[in-house]
Amino acid sequence: MAEKLFPLAGMNNVQDDDALKRGGDSPTLFVRDALNIDISATGKLHLRKGGELVTPLKYENIWQSPLHQDVFATLNGELVRVNPQTWTSENLAFVGKNVRFEVINNLVYINGSRGLFSYNGFTISPLTIDTPASALLQQDGNGTLKTGQYGVAISWLRNGVESAVSAMTHIELSGQSDYDQTNDLSINVTLPFCLDDTVTDVAIYVTQRNGGELYKFGTYPVSTNQVSIHEISRLGKMAQFQHLSPMPSGKFMKYWNGRLITADRNVIKFSEPMAYHLYDERHGYMMMPQRITFIQPVDGGIWVGQTDHVVFLTGSQPKDMTYTRKSTQAPIYDSCILVDADLVGDDVSQNANCALWLAENGFVLGTATGQITQYHAGKLQGITAKLSRSVRLGRRIITTVT
Repeated sequence: MAEKLFPLAGMNNVQDDDALKRGGDSPTLFVRDALNIDISATGKLHLRKGGELVTPLKYENIWQSPLHQDVFATLNGELVRVNPQTWTSENLAFVGKNVRFEVINNLVYINGSRGLFSYNGFTISPLTIDTPASALLQQDGNGTLKTGQYGVAISWLRNGVESAVSAMTHIELSGQSDYDQTNDLSINVTLPFCLDDTVTDVAIYVTQRNGGELYKFGTYPVSTNQVSIHEISRLGKMAQFQHLSPMPSGKFMKYWNGRLITADRNVIKFSEPMAYHLYDERHGYMMMPQRITFIQPVDGGIWVGQTDHVVFLTGSQPKDMTYTRKSTQAPIYDSCILVDADLVGDDVSQNANCALWLAENGFVLGTATGQITQYHAGKLQGITAKLSRSVRLGRRIITTVT
């Protein structure tokens, strides 16, 4: 007797053969596998569309910016801008591996193994600035400084963006005796050589006499070799970026609560608020118990993939974050994407964007409040892969696995 095949309800490799066919008023049929076909919401089959080779070049990490509509890719570690009509490309910068993109305000931020970069629609430039070496100090005359101890530090500037402040160098200005309050002294500052040709200026900070807080003395062209600090009666603002370091890149990069976050191995690192190029090595990180397989911020926290489970982090500051383990199957590496409420429905999404990833038992949805929905639990099992990538096409999520 012929077997009616429609409508199909999807794949099921968990239940017995007898459970694949369901009768009643709404009969359905599950299949063990579905190769090169798409199953519609009404249970009909459609042959999956094929493809054609459009270029012999091996582009990787192809991504289109929603900001400028530019198409980016990498070619042998080089970030390129691609013309999708001719598939020719323009070299922008060497960024290496682990390439990620993020749009923040009016800039595209790029993560690579060679560092972090920003693109403004015309040019690409490094995001971070190396912390300068300490300046050399010498006592001099012809000034208004009194005897006592002073501290000096410097920072590089690139078109107004300031690096972390260097380590402070101290100098003791002395007179002819311990009680000599000579007030005609000055400090001669010898600036280090800057190897970054994108740096435009250098800022100099100095403390008050026998003080500990750094205040801005002045800003000079980066070509300046020496500066004389001869009076400190009109110092500027306090140094803002002391005890910080350049923000490191990672295998993952996202934006969360005014911070850029990167992740590598089992460590998540958080940039300073609204200063994406800087990072606090003392407090700006969070250690995870296992290797990180994805990170995806949502309104209420951050979903983090682990080797055999997922974690939901909540809190407004890295040091205040709360760790909650969720009981799910092992997620597939790098399969997570952000989906909007329209795709999954308001009743499930709670009117907020959600994280969606592929696990050993199918797709899993993580809401903005930390709840999970396992769409294929009891239907799929045994999905494994070393690498993956998810993309939304219309109302369908497609995940490629390797």
